[in-house]
Amino acid sequence: MKVKILLSCIVAVMIFPSCKDEWNDHFDSEQNKSDKSLLELIDATPELSVFAQAVRIAGADPLLASDQTYTVWAPDNVALAGLDLNDVAAVSRMVNNHIARFSNPTSQTGIVSMINGKTMRFSDADNFNGAHIDIPNIAAANGLLHILSQQIPYLYNIRELIDADGRFASLSEFIARFDEKIYDDALSTTYDSVFVDYNPLLENAKYGIGDISDEDSLFTMIIPSDEVWQSEMERVMPAFRAYNADQNVADSIQQVQTAQAILGGLTFRGIIDEQADSLVSVTGQVIKPVNDYLSGYERVEASNGIIYIASSSFNSNDTCVWNHVITTEAEEMDSRVAVSGTNCYIRNTDMNSLVQGVSADSYLEASSGNVDGGVTFDVPNILATKYDVFVDFVNPIVDGGNLATEKTKCVFRLIYRGANGRNSTMNVNTAVEITGVDAEGNRLPDIISVKAISGIAIPVSDFHDGLWLSDERNSAADVKSTTTFQVSTRVNATDARNGYVRKFRIDKIRFVPVTE
Repeated sequence: MKVKILLSCIVAVMIFPSCKDEWNDHFDSEQNKSDKSLLELIDATPELSVFAQAVRIAGADPLLASDQTYTVWAPDNVALAGLDLNDVAAVSRMVNNHIARFSNPTSQTGIVSMINGKTMRFSDADNFNGAHIDIPNIAAANGLLHILSQQIPYLYNIRELIDADGRFASLSEFIARFDEKIYDDALSTTYDSVFVDYNPLLENAKYGIGDISDEDSLFTMIIPSDEVWQSEMERVMPAFRAYNADQNVADSIQQVQTAQAILGGLTFRGIIDEQADSLVSVTGQVIKPVNDYLSGYERVEASNGIIYIASSSFNSNDTCVWNHVITTEAEEMDSRVAVSGTNCYIRNTDMNSLVQGVSADSYLEASSGNVDGGVTFDVPNILATKYDVFVDFVNPIVDGGNLATEKTKCVFRLIYRGANGRNSTMNVNTAVEITGVDAEGNRLPDIISVKAISGIAIPVSDFHDGLWLSDERNSAADVKSTTTFQVSTRVNATDARNGYVRKFRIDKIRFVPVTE
């Protein structure tokens, strides 16, 4: 077979040195350079007839016939015996995996970038990225041709593997629903409008998982099979139960937010260290421990990173990935409304303050002349799950040692959306006393954490972000935050005469998921 290939190539290029070393020394000499293009050389070599067909199926023939310089590593017919020429995607992957720009002789060392963006390397003069070179350095008018006795192994990038492997069809379909073409002003001209591929799930920094199709980036990703993906969707979906008068809209929100919640813990930048104490996902979720999170998965190399295939089970860590503690900072002006007659002040602490450990060194002081002065806080992104609700009060000693014994009484009110879409109200009318010392006069902690509500089951989620809204068919009017939490004083005239004040200081409100 090699003799037949050699004879064909001698005819095509007119002169083919018998010594490979001599050819490496003289491949760029005009006397050894054919006046035929790469495409013509390939067409003139019978042992490359399958590759010649593949080039045309892939639409690469104009490149190889052009004046631009390319290098082609062409597998012979034996190497392509199993190629299905009816599978255009597979043929295109193969062809684009065997062509590079510029002239790349076997005397060259280092990395070669192929036209599909993947990087290859000469192992030695006879081997290119795992494929044996039978006949090297055939000089065409527009580049070099190397003839191979096997295909260059193809490494999928992470997105390609998800799309090409039928085991991951559900994940592939979810990612693809956000694929779109957008107008590129920078590339467009007065006469030519240019549109480029865009997918907010992959590219948006706020809620994206990273461009897992980018050959110039490195990622590590856990990829669940269809069975595992569907099982995890069914398990997580109840927490994202949505309400909308149109059930189709509610179902759409629930589906997207559930899938996004799962994806938030699957992708990591770079090649992760399995021995690390923690992982940080592309979406910023901190996950620990690492070994348990990755155990039992098949590790596969991709052209732009590492894939862990979850084929039968899934190592979830809900509280790290999506079922977070929901915190409302009391001092944030956009998230609170004072009850009529209540005055609110933002106070700050520093290293010299009597109280330390206040988040962001800032808290809210609320005071009122009324019996029930208070503040109502918005609580965004509540899930349909159980929560313990905590209020973190700042010890009154923050305003001076003489105020350590200052005391007040507080009650609480939670308003949330019910399963029928109407608001439900939970009142906690048993007043909680807030003071800076215990019954023996010992100073209490700087932050006095009070559990206001235990195990409240929220029936409907009001979690939402821009990913669902990125679909132009969806409307912002369909997603609204409805959960509020009110802290009020409950100090009557008798209490006031007994030394109670209508004032409190709050660092933050915390909704802590109750995990069974």
